[in-house]
Amino acid sequence: MVEGRAAASGPGARFAATFLLLAAAGLGLYFFPWEQVGLDSGRVYGPYLSAYARMTGVALRLFDPTVSVAGSTINGRFAMQIVRSCDAMEVNVLFAAAVLAFPAPWARRGTALAAGLPALVFCNVARLCTLYFVGAYLPARFDAAHYEIWPLAFLVLATVAFLVAARWMGASPPQSPTLGTLDATR
Repeated sequence: MVEGRAAASGPGARFAATFLLLAAAGLGLYFFPWEQVGLDSGRVYGPYLSAYARMTGVALRLFDPTVSVAGSTINGRFAMQIVRSCDAMEVNVLFAAAVLAFPAPWARRGTALAAGLPALVFCNVARLCTLYFVGAYLPARFDAAHYEIWPLAFLVLATVAFLVAARWMGASPPQSPTLGTLDATR
């Protein structure tokens, strides 16, 4: 029983607990109903979502010169509005929480965040561009692409980004306290 307690308080458990705490805090702040406490979330998220729409509009104009952006709405062959969750913030929060919880030097964690988060933003702009074209040319497939395919694909992408960052940060991900390790010599 003592061995089980030691494994449950080891680096894997510490990583998991820190990750869960950071992820819950980040997602809680992002999804908090600010209006219910008298704050206007539009003042915070409006400019941010408009910036996302402008970045996506710049990319789309390379392929479709009819694209224009007004606020957080992209117009052209297909109109779409960028709202919370279109920004892939959930995945960014999970990636950041995993990197920050990982047992590595702070300088490495900072570098991993500085490289990983912009890469995820770039990938999300590409995701939004593909959704625009799916909406324009395959509108019957838009909901499946938007709600089923891309969320899973983006979560897998962020997981791979974390695994690459973890390897670069100098250690392998902590072992699960219940799974242990495989010994190839036995």
